[in-house]
Amino acid sequence: MEKKARAGWVDAARGIGILLIVLIHSIRPDMREANAACRLVYELIISFVNGMFFVLAGVTYRMAGGRREEAPGRFLMKKARALLLPFFGYALLVYAAFSFAAWFPPTARVFQGTEYGRMPLGEYLRLTLREDSPYAAHLWFIWVLFWITAAVYAADSLCKRWGLPRQRVLWAIALAGCVAGTLVGGGNSAAVRVLTHTVYFVYGTEFAVRPALPERSGMSSALAAVLSAGVMVRVVLYGVHTVTWYGAVLWQVVWLLVRLVFLRGLFQLAARLQNTAWLTYLGRESFWVYLLHQPFCCGFVGLVLYSKLGLPIPAACAAAIALGLTLPCCAVWLGRWASQRLWAQD
Repeated sequence: MEKKARAGWVDAARGIGILLIVLIHSIRPDMREANAACRLVYELIISFVNGMFFVLAGVTYRMAGGRREEAPGRFLMKKARALLLPFFGYALLVYAAFSFAAWFPPTARVFQGTEYGRMPLGEYLRLTLREDSPYAAHLWFIWVLFWITAAVYAADSLCKRWGLPRQRVLWAIALAGCVAGTLVGGGNSAAVRVLTHTVYFVYGTEFAVRPALPERSGMSSALAAVLSAGVMVRVVLYGVHTVTWYGAVLWQVVWLLVRLVFLRGLFQLAARLQNTAWLTYLGRESFWVYLLHQPFCCGFVGLVLYSKLGLPIPAACAAAIALGLTLPCCAVWLGRWASQRLWAQD
């Protein structure tokens, strides 16, 4: 019963998260430049939603505690199949699709002067692995998640071998990485993202240790989340400027705590919504919705409807959100149906 309850709120939280992801990816950069409300919504959600998915990844990692008993090679091979195979496969598919579209005369005019112009494969792969994919920037999450999971698994294994307190060691590594990432800078670098986002993953392992925490949280937790949301809005609107390196580090720690408090309140909401069937379904399929919704369903649709055809922002975003949710779910259903038919024939 406890395992089922845990899975329920985690799936609901993922469902909330994927809705927010599709929403912000429907808001194109030129929309944010033209409309202050679009910019506020985008910057507010982006400030916590990626961290939210790393927290949930940490929850599921710790829940599947038995997998840590596997040999390192076996564990990493499973993670590579689950994360890297879709990552590289989809990155190459996107490159092939947009390279052809940028070359094919009827569609080349649509892409002229946009972020989807032609690019050499080597440069595309270099940017995809080191920073952001030029055609599918959202793929960075999957790449960084693999390395964070591998690093936490290695730390877990060493703690077990040497008899060290696992959670304390993980927190020490995560906080040191967060400080190092702040000092190094270069926020779009994959290496810096590993340093700065490991702390969210480790925070998620704490939720797995205390699985009923979101359901037991009371009014004080909800009030703290509301106050944190107010601070986040204030920061997004007016920013925070520091003049010394230690001031920057101190602010990053405070900013991290604000977002973690807000996420705890968001998980409390997810626990209340864990019996909402459509939301938990989205949560269970969140990986594939995340992978497939960009750039074809959101970025490209927004480019055509808003940037090229001049549709109003609400109409363009609504179309992108609808396609970003329905088409990936349909693709997943069709793929599983075809797989079942093939297995049935064998």
